[in-house]
Amino acid sequence: MGERGIPNRCRCGEGVVLRTSKTIKNPGRLFYACRYGEENSRGHLFRWTDETMVEEMEDIIPKIDELERASLTLQKGLQAEMETLAMETRTCEAVVCGLEKELRGLEKEIQGCKIELRGLKNILVCIVLMVLVYVFVL
Repeated sequence: MGERGIPNRCRCGEGVVLRTSKTIKNPGRLFYACRYGEENSRGHLFRWTDETMVEEMEDIIPKIDELERASLTLQKGLQAEMETLAMETRTCEAVVCGLEKELRGLEKEIQGCKIELRGLKNILVCIVLMVLVYVFVL
């Protein structure tokens, strides 16, 4: 016997067709056959459709089981990855919060430096004016 499941080609290389039995023993039963095969021809394909469907289902069940196992494994891996990413996100948020506090502190310090710089500028202007007054008055 050839391959299991729904056939695509006959042993002769031709595509298969779906036919309906007209015999008294199997009236209306579907079967796959070679388009060039004749009734009772051993050299060409003849397979009952219901039997090929059962074979298809029997062959696909282990594949479905394997896919389900792979899916569960992937799901567990993704869940672990999501937990890791959530933890890393919380860590990053804490770092950003700390940097924001540090930035606010630096901004206050810059404001203080600006005020101090204005004061030094005013003192410098006063000194320059005093020197000019001293030089031109004396």
